[in-house]
Amino acid sequence: MGAKKPQDRKLPATKTKTVTVHNVTFDVDPDVFDDLDMLEWLYDIQTADGDGDGLAVVPFLRKICGGAWPQIKDALRDPDTGRIPMSKVGPFVSDLMAQIVPNS
Repeated sequence: MGAKKPQDRKLPATKTKTVTVHNVTFDVDPDVFDDLDMLEWLYDIQTADGDGDGLAVVPFLRKICGGAWPQIKDALRDPDTGRIPMSKVGPFVSDLMAQIVPNS
């Protein structure tokens, strides 16, 4: 008999995943990626230096973060200027994606 293989530890596609990114905890529905708009926004973000649209990060994050979006913006906001610097948004997106899709 062959050696037993460990079970796949991926969450079922219908189960939400709780993530904590930059000290904000919220739920993400993995089914959010079963949407052509999401994939198009992700493509645009990843190809922003070419023909893509870096501004696609806004609807992309709104969709993933859902009701936690205002809380996330507050966590990223610079307390001195009141602005949300893009230098914080990039690492947030990277950390978020690493938790949602850890094997990518």
